[in-house]
This record gives sequence, structure tokens and C-alpha cells, in this order.
Amino acid sequence: MLTVIIPSHNEENRIQACLDAVIAQRDLPPHHGVQVIVAANGCSDRTVALAQQKEPALKAVGFDLVVLDIVRGNKMNALNEAEVVASYDNRIFLDADVMIGRTMLAEMAEILSRDAPVYASGTVRIQRPQSLITRAYAKVWTQMPFVRDGVPGIGLYAVNAKGRARWDAFPAIIADDRFVRLQFAPQERCKTRAMHDWPLPEGFANLVNVRHRWREGNLELAEKYPALLANDSEVNASGGNIPLLFRTPFSSAVFVLVYVVSTIRARRSLGDGKEVWRRGRN
Repeated sequence: MLTVIIPSHNEENRIQACLDAVIAQRDLPPHHGVQVIVAANGCSDRTVALAQQKEPALKAVGFDLVVLDIVRGNKMNALNEAEVVASYDNRIFLDADVMIGRTMLAEMAEILSRDAPVYASGTVRIQRPQSLITRAYAKVWTQMPFVRDGVPGIGLYAVNAKGRARWDAFPAIIADDRFVRLQFAPQERCKTRAMHDWPLPEGFANLVNVRHRWREGNLELAEKYPALLANDSEVNASGGNIPLLFRTPFSSAVFVLVYVVSTIRARRSLGDGKEVWRRGRN
């Protein structure tokens, strides 16, 4: 039994492809229960209408669809409102610009059926970037041990009922994915064989915007929830990243420049009091 929650803010260009990938799932056990909640929040485009159009196709494969039209554009609030109407305790949180592999839900159902608390994510696959700068960045970033070998939860993460019990409502912070991941020790995290496609932002400015938000989220978590950093395997493995920077000089230069600029911006802007739903892709 799975509830898939898809927070969506002005995702008219992506939401149907995301839902099509959910519809295409196979190998689920008989009498499965899958509820899909599109938590549209602060949308000024056709996200809600386009999501609703997928209800017949979802019903045809035995999935229930709920589309929320939430006035406030805030991801954490959208997650909380979606959980109010969630039917099942095993929860999958999926970004609207992600497309999951065809056996993802079946593998997630198996992992989340464990008695112990568990956190799960897929094997992330980066769609081939169009811009030279993003291709260069991706060449280094995808080889980072955290991305390549870890369970980072990029665009997709899931918890079972005992895992979800580790926190109350989603707090008003930036990094929901990292906040949830750090509720679990490294040995409690599992990765599926199934892949999910996640698009890196195109171009230097958009890369900086996204990396800026990641850095803001990391700084905020360290400030508000320092105890969670005991589970931060990323820091423990950070020394292994350095040799990667000597293999491809141009790609490494792009990666380092994005990292430095976004880090400086994050330190300056954190705590500015602004509540903005920003993906950073444009």
C-alpha cells in the first residue's frame, strides 16, 4: 500500500510526463493499493487541470488520484496538506519533474514492507544536458561518491510507517529531502535498482540558483537541527571527492565555480525572511 505525493508549483510542462511514468508501473503485487496525490500549490498555470486529465488512465491501472489546488505556494505546506488526505502509511515523495522507472513502485513496496524504520530512494539518472556548461558540471557531480554510491534522495525519497513516525509535520525549512534523509542512519537507507530520471538545470545561472538553494538548505539544517548531522554520511565521505577534480580540468573548473558562487550567495541570503517557492531552473 503506497501513497505517492507529488508537490507541484507551475509544472504544466512536466506533470503529465511524471504521471505517465507512474501509470506505466509494472510488477506490482495483486490487490495492490496505490494513491497518487498531486499537491499543486500556488499555481498560476494549468498544472491542476492537466493532472486531473490523468485520472481515467490512473484508474485504469487501479490507482486512485487526488489533486489538491492549494492557494499558498509553499512546498512544505503542500506536503503537510497532502499527508492529511493520504490513505496509506508508506509514503513516496516525488518531484514533478522526475520520471520513475517502470519497476520503481514495486521495488519501493518491497523495501517499505520491512518491520524496521527505513528510508529509500531510486538510482538517479541524469538526463543528458543540452548546454555545454551543464554537461561539464554533470561529469563531475555524477561521480561524487554521495551521488554515485549513496542514497541521496534527489527528486525522490520514501519512508515506511515506522520511519515516518520519526518526525511530526514537515517544518518550515528549505531542504525537505535532506531533513528526511538525516532522520535515518546510513545503514537504514536503501536504494532501488530501478532508476529515476532527474534533469539538471541548464546553464551556469540556473546551476548556481539550484546549488544556492541546496547550500541554503544545508546551512539552515545545521542551524536549526544540529543533532541530525550525526547521520550526515556526506560529510564523512567528502575527502574522497578531491581526486575527482584533477581528472577533467574544464569540467572541474565549472563545478568549482558553481560551488563557490552558490556558497557565497547562500551565506549572504540565508535568513532573509522571504518565503518563495523556487526550483531554480529558470
